[in-house]
Amino acid sequence: MKFSKIKLVLSGLILSLGSYQVNAEAASKAADTIKPNIVLIIADDLGRQDLETYGSDFHETPNLNQLASEGMKFNNTYVSHPRCVPSRIGFMSGQSPTRTGSSLKNHKLNALPLAKVTFAEHLQQAGYSTGFIGKWHLGKKKDGWPQAQGFDESILAASAGAPDSYFYPWGAKTKKGKETFGSAKGKKGEFLTDRMSAEALSFIERHKEEPFLLVLSHYAVHTPIESLGKDTDYFTNKLEKMGRKPVKGGKQYDIKPDGTGISEQKTLQNHPTYAAMVKSVDDSVGKLNAKLKALGLDKNTVVIFTSDHGGLSSRGPKPREVATSNLPYKHGKGWLYDGGIRVPHIIKWPGVIAENSVSDVQVTGTDHYPTMLEAAGLPLSPKDHLDGVSYIKAAKGENYTRAPMFWHSPISRPNSTGDRISSAVIDGDWKLINWYNDGFVELFNLKDDLGENNNIAKQHPEKVKDLQAKLDAWLLDANAQYRKPGKKMKWDLPKPIKVSAK
Repeated sequence: MKFSKIKLVLSGLILSLGSYQVNAEAASKAADTIKPNIVLIIADDLGRQDLETYGSDFHETPNLNQLASEGMKFNNTYVSHPRCVPSRIGFMSGQSPTRTGSSLKNHKLNALPLAKVTFAEHLQQAGYSTGFIGKWHLGKKKDGWPQAQGFDESILAASAGAPDSYFYPWGAKTKKGKETFGSAKGKKGEFLTDRMSAEALSFIERHKEEPFLLVLSHYAVHTPIESLGKDTDYFTNKLEKMGRKPVKGGKQYDIKPDGTGISEQKTLQNHPTYAAMVKSVDDSVGKLNAKLKALGLDKNTVVIFTSDHGGLSSRGPKPREVATSNLPYKHGKGWLYDGGIRVPHIIKWPGVIAENSVSDVQVTGTDHYPTMLEAAGLPLSPKDHLDGVSYIKAAKGENYTRAPMFWHSPISRPNSTGDRISSAVIDGDWKLINWYNDGFVELFNLKDDLGENNNIAKQHPEKVKDLQAKLDAWLLDANAQYRKPGKKMKWDLPKPIKVSAK
């Protein structure tokens, strides 16, 4: 029976119980206990500073601006890892990817082990219709794809981490591409982000009379950097009016060395095709929000928007094309500096979350799991979301200090994104990064030094000792894995790079 019919029947039964003096108001209250719909939108490689509401002076994100004005913007949201697969493990499992060993690439089958219970499984068991559209990237085989992890429907989601092209047929060139996109119908020239948006609207239409969970996991703005020509032309013209030279490809005038001798980072947002990709994600959010309002579902739907890690802004010796600047935050994808792990995060829930509100409470990627359970009125399951902490209190306006957040990145890509092996902890305003393969630590006070430019480890030895002890205890608890001594892996640095403390 559809939930709308249950609501009517429930109202009728209560109204008929005159002997119990149950009035229409009580009937309405009982009928309105229907669980809220939940929509989680995850962008790929989208930096915090790529959104207007977080400070971009070039990209245009009017629909995300509107979402923030209708709900809450979080200023201090992080992810559980600065790369795609480990970060998504954090989203889906509520646990750090360190606990699965995924960031060391030692798994042979599925990055997200089937034994991990996802938030989708909890919501599915509670009567939600569950759908996953877009980038999954967590299972090498079909038994590890969304329908094996609590989703009734899975569309354009399998093993591929990116399309071969954003224009149909999307994934015709590679094995993973064929697995992911091969069965999807489309038409020549169809842009992938538009197709995913259409699938999301269809899912909402089909499940409008029952509580639903929809995860819309965009492939954009991950490489290849492509978009519709008219949008690229628009942003090229905008840059010229701003007096800012457009860039294209690997030769980018604004890339500056970072002082390590091996890596460099982009310092301006000046890529017109990338800006057009950001627009495509923003357009998708606008279409989804409009659909919810047209169907009268918006007042009973929780919409969460975020990204899987920071924007692609850094590179090593390889002159690869980079997309954006995360400044004032340092570096980007792959790095444990804030440019790599701090992300946009907006949540809308009419009647529960105040409009145009802002929270400075710290959140990380594992925290969405228990938050969605709590929003659905379900009991929390700490044994599943072991590292996740619900931020519902913060969303309702409460200010508090979250427990310390931890990261472990035992594989680096110095030639690609320029990053190096490291672990990190944030405890309030303090952040420690242990570059254990290089033999030094960095300590920052994020309140005073957003850009992590001043290593104050020598000035605060007791704080270093305290944070290192907390980090070591967590690494032990999470059974953190490291590269074995003497074993060469293609992502290892050829030699340790020494960077002296300032």
